[in-house]
Amino acid sequence: RHLARRDAIVLSVHPHNDRGTGTAAGEFALMAGADRIEGCLFGNGERTGNVDLVNIALNMYTQGVSPGLDFSDIDEIRSTVEYCNQLPVHPRHPYVGDLVYTSFSGSHQDAIKKAFSARKDGDIWDMPYLPIDPKDLGRSYEAVIRVNSQSGKGGISYLLESEYGLELPRRLQIEFSQAVQRVMDAQGKELTAKDIWALFEREYGIATVPAPQHQVLEETSGAAGKSVRLAADVTIGGRSIKVEGEGTGPIEAFTNGLSEATGLSIRVLDYHEHATGSGANAQAVAYLELRINDEQTLFGVGMDVNIVSASLKAIVSGIQRAQPVAAKPAFAPAK
Repeated sequence: RHLARRDAIVLSVHPHNDRGTGTAAGEFALMAGADRIEGCLFGNGERTGNVDLVNIALNMYTQGVSPGLDFSDIDEIRSTVEYCNQLPVHPRHPYVGDLVYTSFSGSHQDAIKKAFSARKDGDIWDMPYLPIDPKDLGRSYEAVIRVNSQSGKGGISYLLESEYGLELPRRLQIEFSQAVQRVMDAQGKELTAKDIWALFEREYGIATVPAPQHQVLEETSGAAGKSVRLAADVTIGGRSIKVEGEGTGPIEAFTNGLSEATGLSIRVLDYHEHATGSGANAQAVAYLELRINDEQTLFGVGMDVNIVSASLKAIVSGIQRAQPVAAKPAFAPAK
């Protein structure tokens, strides 16, 4: 407004970051009518550095303004700049740092998990704590949530779902997060998705609880409804048990027979199941919340190609967890 022949000049600004305001100064200059920002990638330059062009460009991008710069492979750009400058980019640098898309805090993880669950294909990117879609910069969602002593059930269940396809019911999330927290308190280290899966397998006997060899002896329908009589060979705590029971379905028949054979009072309080994988790799996963002897309430988890077998394994998993165990070996993170 105050320059003659404004259209004949290029108005350029050259902010530095001495007071930590380089990005803000550059953006205000653009809003006031500047044509060009002079800066460096990742804030390289004299003293605290010239203004960081990556921050300004991608701030514009998050607001729907194309900066005319291609950062679709930002890790390659960072690698080149680090090599040329012989200076590392800080791991918490906005947009490109190793930790910039990573949440450890339980409340942050829970918000991100819920937003990802609600998101549909084609939705405009609107994600808490993630101002830009990491995939737009050539990054992945793999490190968005990581688990350490600050983390809560949301982050743990997110990793199990995203990496292993497990959809833990809410109360199981709470129960298992306590097991993870005990390991975190003892080791004080970050756990990877592989570590958490190994701990889940160990806690619920996924690989060690044998599937009960069951057979439906009789199935009848009458005025009182459907009735199933089932026989099974079960191994609990290394002891083989023959079970025979009757109920309205295989699960009730099995728990009734198991109660009679072991002397335990077993009630199923809640039941969830889903499939993981597809085709030849498909498996059923069953989560059963059990009440044992009116003293313990806990979950058992079973996985099998057959949903009935998975459910019976989950019951055995819960009973094994309810047994008094002298001393479990310390958990060792996955190699």
